Amino acid sequence: MAHHDFERRLPIPGRGAVALPELAGTLSVRDRDLADAERDFGGHVHRRPLAVAFPATAVDVAALVKFGRTHRIPVVARGGGNSVDGQALVSAGIVIDMSTLGGVRPFGPDRISVDAGARWRAVVDATLRTGTVPPVLPDYLELSVGGLLSTGGFGGASHRFGSQADNVHDLDVVTPDGELVTCSPTGNADLFDAVRGTQGRHGIITRATVALTRAPSTVRRHRLTYHDLGAYLGDQRRLVDELRFEHVDGQAQYADGRWRFVLEAVSPQSPPIDDLRHDSAEIFEVTYREFVDRLRPIEAQLRSAGSWYHPHPRANVLLPGAQAEKVLGDALADLTPELLGVGGSVLLYLFPTARVAAPHVPKARDPYTVLFGVQRTAPPGDLATLRRMREANAALHATARRLGGASYAYPLAATDAQAA
Repeated sequence: MAHHDFERRLPIPGRGAVALPELAGTLSVRDRDLADAERDFGGHVHRRPLAVAFPATAVDVAALVKFGRTHRIPVVARGGGNSVDGQALVSAGIVIDMSTLGGVRPFGPDRISVDAGARWRAVVDATLRTGTVPPVLPDYLELSVGGLLSTGGFGGASHRFGSQADNVHDLDVVTPDGELVTCSPTGNADLFDAVRGTQGRHGIITRATVALTRAPSTVRRHRLTYHDLGAYLGDQRRLVDELRFEHVDGQAQYADGRWRFVLEAVSPQSPPIDDLRHDSAEIFEVTYREFVDRLRPIEAQLRSAGSWYHPHPRANVLLPGAQAEKVLGDALADLTPELLGVGGSVLLYLFPTARVAAPHVPKARDPYTVLFGVQRTAPPGDLATLRRMREANAALHATARRLGGASYAYPLAATDAQAA
C-alpha cells in the first residue's frame, strides 16, 4: 500500500496516531489533496478533512468505513465534488474520493454495470456505441453515478421513467457498519430502498447495475417560449400526461425586465404543438449525442468567463403541483438578477409524482411534483450578497416543505458550515 506523507498511522488531533487498515489504494494528507477535498462546487462551505482516501476497490471503502466507526472518525464519500452545500465535506475526518472507482463493465442489451465513481458521460460513451442509453439522464453528465443515485436524480425523462434511482437493477453498498453488501428489489430490499435518495445516510453506493433503453440517432428539439406562467405550467402538464414527447424540461429566463418561460420538448419525431399556448417556437434537429451533452458548451463558456469558479449557493426544491404557480410567481418576483448572479439559471419542470417509485427519493405530496432549481452564482468575495442568497435559499426550502413539497439534494441535518 502507498501512503502519502506518512507511514502506516493516521495522526488524530488530541488522540495521537492510529494504525491504518490494510488498503490496496492510497491515503493522503498532502496539503493539495486536503485543500481539494475541503470544498465542493458550491464554494461557500469549507471543511478540512484529516486525510483523503483514493480506494482501489470497494473493499477499501468498506475497510475505511469500518476504521472510521471503530475510531469514531467521520467518513464521507465524494463523487465528482458537485454538491453545493457541503454534503460531501467533513471536518477532522476522512474523505473517500470515489473517482478512482470509475469502471464501466461489459453489459447486456438492457443493463450496464458501473462503479459509483464513474461519470454519467462515461456511461453514455459506452452505451451509445451499441445504440442504448439509461432511461433517465442528468442534465450535466459530469455528475458521478453513485452521487446521483444517492440523491435520486431527475431529468427530462422523469415524466416517463421516474428518477435515476428508479432505473437500477441492483447496487453494491458499504453499510455504516463497514459491510459490503449487494442489494436489489429481491435481495436485501430494505437496504436497496434505504440508500436511494438519502445522500449516504444509510450507506455508500460503490457499484450499480443501471437499466438501458434504445437510443435514437437524432432528435428534434422544440423550444417553446411563454410569457404567462400559468400557460407554461399547463402545457407542461399536458405534454407529460400525454407522453407526447420523450423529454420535457424547462427554464425561467429574465429578459427585458421580465421573466419568460422556455419549455423544451424533445422527440425523434415532431409531434404536433399547434394546440399549445406558447408565444413562439423554434424547432431544430441535432444528434442525440449532442443533445444529451448539451451543457458542455455552456460549461466551457462559464469556465472561460470565470463564473464557473465562483461560489454557487444553489437551491433545488420540489413543489406540489397545486401550489406551484403561486410559489413560483412569488419567488420569481423577488428573484432579481443580482440574487441570481452572472451565469445563473432557473430550472422549472414537472412530472407525475407516481413515477417516482423509490420510497426515499424526495417528492411532493401531490399528484404532480414541480422541480424548481435556482442555480445562483455569487460574486467572489461579496459576503453580503452571498448571505442574502443563502437566506433566500433557506426561505425557499422552508416554503417547499411547509406546503407538502421537499428539499432536493440538500443537507439532511445541521452542519458546521462556514461561509467562504
